[in-house]
Amino acid sequence: MSKLIKITLNYKRIPFEYRLSVIYLIVGCLWILFSDQLAGQLSNDEETLRVIQLYKGWFYVLITAIALLLFVKEHLKRLRYAENLAKENEQLKTAFIENMSHELRTPMNAIVGFTEIARTEGVSMPEMRQYLDIILNSSKQLLSIVNDVMDTSLLESGNVVLKNEQFTLQNLIENVYSYFSPVMKDNVSLLTHTEGESFMVCTDREKMTRIFHNLVNNAIKFTHRGRIEIGYRISSKDVVFFVKDTGVGIDPAFHQSIFDRFKQAEIELSKRTGGTGLGLSICKEMMKLLGGQIWLESEVGAGSKFYFSLPINTLRA
Repeated sequence: MSKLIKITLNYKRIPFEYRLSVIYLIVGCLWILFSDQLAGQLSNDEETLRVIQLYKGWFYVLITAIALLLFVKEHLKRLRYAENLAKENEQLKTAFIENMSHELRTPMNAIVGFTEIARTEGVSMPEMRQYLDIILNSSKQLLSIVNDVMDTSLLESGNVVLKNEQFTLQNLIENVYSYFSPVMKDNVSLLTHTEGESFMVCTDREKMTRIFHNLVNNAIKFTHRGRIEIGYRISSKDVVFFVKDTGVGIDPAFHQSIFDRFKQAEIELSKRTGGTGLGLSICKEMMKLLGGQIWLESEVGAGSKFYFSLPINTLRA
């Protein structure tokens, strides 16, 4: 079976024009060999053999013409599909780069602008705190964008290294809460849900934190009022982490493609709400590395619930 697979793979590496020529040559030789033998068995009469040879030739021309038509048609179909796919990817990458350029300029302009204002004379202390808050939030936004690009580059190159360490899940949630609570919108509350306060795990804390950060960032973008809840549930088989929000929700048609990099769903959503459009694809790839899975439950107007789980045996390794 393995030899057959190797032969098939090697055959597909041969250029199309060479494959076509070889197939035509083999079929032609076999047809001449076996059809002549069959004609000789059917009759010894020269006139009859001449007629048989004539029809045999026309039959071969007809069959090979049909076979070549189907073969070339199938090949052109694959070429057109590959060409359309390449064009689509190029368009999405162009849209991503344009969006990325805008996303980088926005926080950088805020940092530079409010730093210059803060340096002017006559700025009161309350105003100074307000400017510093804006600078801090813009810096976190810029750091998130840079992290997304760096993570994507590492994941594509396969150079991601897992660094397992021991920590409690409650401490992980508390750190995520502390990071995002200062940047929450006035009419959106951030809640936490934890179980087993001393539940110790051993996994890559940085990757887990990045996954939570990307999901909470998304929740903040799509939630204009209500709440965002982060936490986890412990079962006998696994630990299920979640980020829930009362935001605008996501159409079920996007539930699968939204986790794919450079897909229209992510590009369009990031254009409307800000961000690189890489966050969810990074979450998916990181969960694969950690040995877990990620999914969502959402409907338009009903908020979103993102879940990601890791088996107990990997967390306790």
